[in-house]
Amino acid sequence: MRIKFFNNTFIAATLLMLFSVLSFSCDKQPIGPTEPDPIGPSDPASFMTLGAFKALYPGSGDFSIPSGTKKIRGIVVSNSANEASSNYRLQDESGSGLYLYTVIGSPIYPMGSVLEINPTGGGVLTTFNGDIELKSVPQANVVPVSGTINITPRVATVADIIANKLAWSSTLVKINNVTSIVQASSNSTGVTYNITDATGTLSMFVRVVSGITVNTSGTSVTGYVSIFNTTTQVGIRSASDIQ
Repeated sequence: MRIKFFNNTFIAATLLMLFSVLSFSCDKQPIGPTEPDPIGPSDPASFMTLGAFKALYPGSGDFSIPSGTKKIRGIVVSNSANEASSNYRLQDESGSGLYLYTVIGSPIYPMGSVLEINPTGGGVLTTFNGDIELKSVPQANVVPVSGTINITPRVATVADIIANKLAWSSTLVKINNVTSIVQASSNSTGVTYNITDATGTLSMFVRVVSGITVNTSGTSVTGYVSIFNTTTQVGIRSASDIQ
């Protein structure tokens, strides 16, 4: 009888331990990436690349997006605090970019937001300060979606960026071997810096409201290409874009 009691007690203790281990395992959170899942390539039957979309523009004036035009999709690569109100820079997985000007009343789309846009029903391609811009898209046609688009900045020299400013506008670039970052001018809105490497010089405008501190001793600059009339610029998103 003593042996039977011992065996029953041992079995009960073993079952209790097993139940505790299983319960702990069920409650434990999975270990893995916390970033949004990457979005796969756009379905060519439903979407067109940003480069193909910009190619619809005839080159001057306002061009109303025709009915039946496919949707576009891109990730916001700009910091809204360092852009004029309602202006965003989008890039897609093909390496193309687009300058988006949203309608009044639209929400702020944070950097990293993936936007699916139906440009028909009011959308207009135009030239603004020398850059191709999409404007007047109804707010309901700009839809934030879950996930992310992985973008690797294009490594380029200043001369490369200037030569390809139209094709690379609103896309991320990285300039290595920067020889100087010098303040060129300032006004109530922000400060313009000149970034120089061995191949040339371009501008970088930093808005006061962005709160970005510029490290003028940096030798590497990452940002998105923009155009202001005849001037090629690079826009940074945070202080960490200068290393």
